[in-house]
Amino acid sequence: MLNMEKSNVHCLVCDHQFIVCDAEVIEEWELPICDPCIKDMCSFRVKYDGSRDLLEFLTEEIKGSECPGCLKSGIELHGIRYDSTVWGHGLCSECKQGWNLEIHIEFA
Repeated sequence: MLNMEKSNVHCLVCDHQFIVCDAEVIEEWELPICDPCIKDMCSFRVKYDGSRDLLEFLTEEIKGSECPGCLKSGIELHGIRYDSTVWGHGLCSECKQGWNLEIHIEFA
């Protein structure tokens, strides 16, 4: 059975208290941020009117977003892949960690 005992580790974003087995898998270099907060930090909703190049527009919208790896405002979009959701690849200018970004576009 999983150890459901609470640890003394809390998410730096929402203050969620990790259970012991989750806290034990956090690497030394990782910040304690829960999965739902990382998902929220890597998910964007934008309104796009088509008046500019899409990649240029998304790059500007995402630039300076908070990085789940260091909590600094350093995410920069380095590319996108079209699908039913637009997937982006972001790189933090501060800690240099890469992130997959989920981008939902509402066309105006």
